[in-house]
Amino acid sequence: MWICRFFNRTYRSIVADDELLRNLDLIALSAAIGTVLFTNAGGAAFTGYASALGAGELMFGLISALPIFGSLLQLYVSYLIEKTGKRKALFLTGGLIQRALWTLTAFIPFFLPAQLAHLRVWALLIMITLAASSGSFVGVTHTSMVAEIIPIGIRGRYLTTRQRVATVVSMLSGFGASFVLDHFTGLTGYSIVFAVAGFAGMCDVLMYVKFKFPEAKRTPGKFSMSKGIRECFRTPRTRDYIIFFCVWSFAINISAPFFNKYAIDVLRLSFTQIILFGQISANLMVLLIVRRWGRFIDRFGCVPLLFFSGLMASVLTLVWLPATPGNFIPLLIFNMIGGIFWCANDACAVNMQLSHTPEIGRPLVIAIYAVITSISAAIAFIIGGAFLEIMSPVMSAARMTVFGTPFDHYKLLFVIATVFRLTAVLVFLPRVWNEKELKTKDVYQEILRDSVIKVKTLRFAIYVAIRRHRYLRSERKKENALIPAAERYRSLTVRLPFKRRRSLTVLLPIKRKRRRY
Repeated sequence: MWICRFFNRTYRSIVADDELLRNLDLIALSAAIGTVLFTNAGGAAFTGYASALGAGELMFGLISALPIFGSLLQLYVSYLIEKTGKRKALFLTGGLIQRALWTLTAFIPFFLPAQLAHLRVWALLIMITLAASSGSFVGVTHTSMVAEIIPIGIRGRYLTTRQRVATVVSMLSGFGASFVLDHFTGLTGYSIVFAVAGFAGMCDVLMYVKFKFPEAKRTPGKFSMSKGIRECFRTPRTRDYIIFFCVWSFAINISAPFFNKYAIDVLRLSFTQIILFGQISANLMVLLIVRRWGRFIDRFGCVPLLFFSGLMASVLTLVWLPATPGNFIPLLIFNMIGGIFWCANDACAVNMQLSHTPEIGRPLVIAIYAVITSISAAIAFIIGGAFLEIMSPVMSAARMTVFGTPFDHYKLLFVIATVFRLTAVLVFLPRVWNEKELKTKDVYQEILRDSVIKVKTLRFAIYVAIRRHRYLRSERKKENALIPAAERYRSLTVRLPFKRRRSLTVLLPIKRKRRRY
C-alpha cells in the first residue's frame, strides 16, 4: 500500500492515472525521508551544536543568516532552467552536494581540535553557507516540478497529507535525536545525529534518479531576466503576494531562531524536554488538524486561513513572558497551540507558491520569491542576534519584572516580534489576491452557518439516540417481565477461601441473545 494513499484516499476517485499516483506517492515519501535532515538542521540539535562549538548570540545570528544569502543563486538557477530546461540534472547535482556538505558538518570536531574553537565555528558557517548555495538548485527545480504534477483540485489535501507523513517522521527523528544527545556526552552525540541526518538527506535526493521530470514550460522567444523581474512586480497578484511574505518572513525570523536558544541557555531545559514538549507536541497537533486545513484551502482559498492563523500565531509568542528557569509549561503551550496554526501557515505558503505564480516563467517567479524572503529572513536573523547582544547588559541592569518573573532581553525581543507579525497580517495580507472568489468576512460567515447546522444536526442525532435507547430499554423490561424468575437466573456454588470453609450459592443472570431493533 502506498504511503500517501494510506493517509488520505480522497483523491483516488479524482486521479485515475496510475503513473501520476506513483509520482505523488514518491514525492510524499521523499519529503518524509528528507524531513530527518531538516528537522535536525533547523531545530534544537543544530542550536545546541553551534553553541557547543563556541558560537555566541551574535555569531549564532550570523550562522543562521549567512546561509540564506546563498539562496541568491536561485535567480541563476531559474535562468539555467529557462535556457536548458534540464531540471532533473540541476536538482540531482545541487541536492547531492547540499546533503554531502551537511554530512561533513558532523565531523568538524574530529577535523579541528578543541584549541581551535573559533575555526570550528567558521568551518560550520562556511559549510552551511555552501550547502545553502547548492540547495538553491533544489528549491527552484523541485517546486516548479511539483506545481506541474499535482492536480489543482486536490492540491490542498495532497500537500497537507504530505505534511502529515513528514510530521510523523519528524516526531520519530526528533525523539531519536534527543535520546542520542542526552546519552552521549560532548560533541559525539551531535556528530552521530548529523551524520545520520545527512545520509537520510542523500537518500531523499537519490529517490529521484529514475523519476521522470515533466518538461519545463519555458518562456517563448528570447528570455530576459530583467524583463521577467519587471513583469513579476507589475502583476498585482505576484507583487502583493511577494511583499506580504517578505514582511512576514522578517517578522517571524527576528525571533524564531532564539526560542530554542532561550530554552537551552535561560530555561535550562534538557534536549529531551525541548523535543518532547516542543517538537513532538507540535507534531501531534499537526497530525490532528492539518487535514482540515487542506480541505479548508480547497474550499475557501489560502488568504482567509492565513489571516486567522497568522493572528493566532502572532499573539501566541506572548506565552513566553511568564517563563522561568526549569518551567517547561510555556514551551508546551507555545508548541501545542502553535502546531495548530503554524501548520496552516506552512500549508498556505506552499499552496500560494503554486497558485500565485504563472505557468510560464514560474521558476523565475519562485526564485524571486525565495531570494526576497530569504534576504528578509537573513536581515532579521542578524538584527535579532545584534539586538540580544546589545540589550543583554541593559536589561540585566534594569531588572524589570513582568507577571512576577524577570523581563530579560529575550522577552523584549519576543514582544517586538509580536508587533511586527500583527502588522504584517493586518496591513499587508488584506491586499493579497485569494484564489477563491470569497472575501474573508464572507468565509467566516459561511463557516459560522455550517457550524450552526452541524450543531443542530448533532443535537438531533443525540435526541434520536436517547429516544432509541429508552425504547430498547423499555422493550427489554417488557420481555424480562414475561420470563419466570427461575428461568432468568442460574445458581453457582462458590467455596469461600476462609479457614472455616463455607459454601455460598449465588444467583447469576443467564446470558441470552438480545433482540435487535
